[in-house]
Amino acid sequence: MPIAHLVLAASTLLGWSDITIQPARGDRGFSASHPSVAAMDRPSPRTLETLSRYDLEKRYRKDPEHAILSLEKIARNQPSAELVYALAELSWVDGGKNERWRKTQAVGRYLDAVAYAHDYLFDPELAEGRAPADPRYRVACEIYNAGLERIIRAAQAQDPIDPQGKIKLKAGDREHELQVALDANSPWKPADIHKLLPTTDFEVGGLATSRNSYGIGVPLIGVREADAKRADRPPAERFYPPEMAFPLTAFLVPNSRLRDPVEDVNQVRQCTLRLVDPLLYQLVGEPPTQIALETDLTTPLAYMWSRTDLERFRWSGLMRPEQALERANLVMIRPYEPGKIPVVMVHGLISSPLAWIPMLDELERDPMIRDRYQFLLYMYPTGVPLPIAAANLRDALTQAKSMYNPDGREPDFDRMVLLGHSMGGLLSHCMVLSSGEQLWQLNSDQTFEDILGPPDVLAQLKRLLFFEPLPFVKRVVFLATPHRGSDLSRSMIGRVSTNLIADPDSIHKLLSQLVKDNPDAFKGRFRRFPSSIETLATDSPTLTAILEMKLASDVVLHSVIGSVRPDDRRQTTDGVVPYRSSHLEGVASEKIVRSDHGVQKDPLAVREVRRILHEHLGLKAPAPTPRDPAETPGSHAASATARAGEEPALPTLPR
Repeated sequence: MPIAHLVLAASTLLGWSDITIQPARGDRGFSASHPSVAAMDRPSPRTLETLSRYDLEKRYRKDPEHAILSLEKIARNQPSAELVYALAELSWVDGGKNERWRKTQAVGRYLDAVAYAHDYLFDPELAEGRAPADPRYRVACEIYNAGLERIIRAAQAQDPIDPQGKIKLKAGDREHELQVALDANSPWKPADIHKLLPTTDFEVGGLATSRNSYGIGVPLIGVREADAKRADRPPAERFYPPEMAFPLTAFLVPNSRLRDPVEDVNQVRQCTLRLVDPLLYQLVGEPPTQIALETDLTTPLAYMWSRTDLERFRWSGLMRPEQALERANLVMIRPYEPGKIPVVMVHGLISSPLAWIPMLDELERDPMIRDRYQFLLYMYPTGVPLPIAAANLRDALTQAKSMYNPDGREPDFDRMVLLGHSMGGLLSHCMVLSSGEQLWQLNSDQTFEDILGPPDVLAQLKRLLFFEPLPFVKRVVFLATPHRGSDLSRSMIGRVSTNLIADPDSIHKLLSQLVKDNPDAFKGRFRRFPSSIETLATDSPTLTAILEMKLASDVVLHSVIGSVRPDDRRQTTDGVVPYRSSHLEGVASEKIVRSDHGVQKDPLAVREVRRILHEHLGLKAPAPTPRDPAETPGSHAASATARAGEEPALPTLPR
């Protein structure tokens, strides 16, 4: 079978996610994000009515700048929501008219538009004249967001925004200074932000649309790049990928000319550009004028993975696994946050962490999960024999334990949850089992203690074949896991793939040494472990041995199983793994969803995992809704009260 055909067949059967990201064309992303104001080139009828009420409509048509100044003076003497909204709208329109030929003049108008929109939305003395149901309220949010995005782009065109300093912004004939501030509670530090990119610069494909949580602010991608010249990485960065991308939302806090002393009316504005971590805060402002923060969690995820070579790694990791073994590692998408429960996602055969993006994207929208869990991904070459892959995962998890909870002072770390898809479920299962001599006895009828050999060789073999449950792993979720193998291993794809996989030389040398030192101790040819695909055979002795191992008494198991047809469950299959293989006795729950083998991206499977994570917190499972409540500004978000199982309040950005 040609490799191209193998790729096509494998991608179809194994349910890979085809997620793409590309630069947005022109201003299309901006227009799509700000539809109500992107094409606004003249005042609305209500704003014209306001101008007329103060006898300024004719003056505006002849001299917009002086009409705006006159309206501003009236607003300073008699502040009202009507006047302030009109100033925001007029400033935005005038900025658009100057955008092409008078850039600095446009920037000044955009800054005024943002400031007046901020006054309209947040000034407590204007509360009586505004209401969320008023169309002007919604347009004011868009004027704020669109104006701020124009300001950010203008600033970036001069110099990259320094998250540790100030922005010098030329606006008209004045130079403004905007203080930049990253929230101190974020696990990210200013030094972590090497680039800031508006999410509207990109178009994401392969994921559901309408991913933003709508509100106020400009969603950004924060980019952290590893120092390639740095030989020694700090221990805290042990699991960091070379480039990390994460969501931030820009929120500008300007001074108010409505409250400035009269003599300061012509002075430059004093503004702070706050970079808000949307995984920590979902509201801005003070009660009762709080507004939901606009967030985009999807585009930073897609951007981060688009910058990797994981598409190639899934194949190099299958066919040349030993060369890729050094990359086997946990992958963090955020710095470690004490007080959160780790959820480790382990991908399946001929796959990579990319397979988890759809589920990760959905789970991070749940405020309770966002507040109480920390997600880590495990990456490994899927061509290595299962004992090697499982031992490497065990080592990585143990290293994480030593790094983040060495003295046991972080009880939440010791409530770790593993999510394993396909073969990743088999590796995850091995983390909570006691091997006994089940794997060793597949190859020898002598006890391991009676085997002769160099101490280092025996130690390596013991690491691979003998293990105990990791005490800090408390729950495992199997997704389309072939506990009893799959017919795919004997199909054309399985046979071709097996022939292409190169055996690890180090293991061949290790086992050959033992056979040489103990010529009568082993059955048959004990010079190699079965490849990953051979292990998935329906009569695999390795899988039988795993099923006979003892499970840790304090671990809870769950199964999520795909079914391509509504058959009798005894006959159903996800196209790769039949129900008779994915079914496991003794699990706390089993959920069958209509899906192919890529069950990890199925909406019902995601909902089931979400339910399980809520259950793990000791909370009542969330009620299913037609639309994910995390996508609406009025949804519940988590807070410290969630730790006691109470209904949480929305976290608000402190002043």
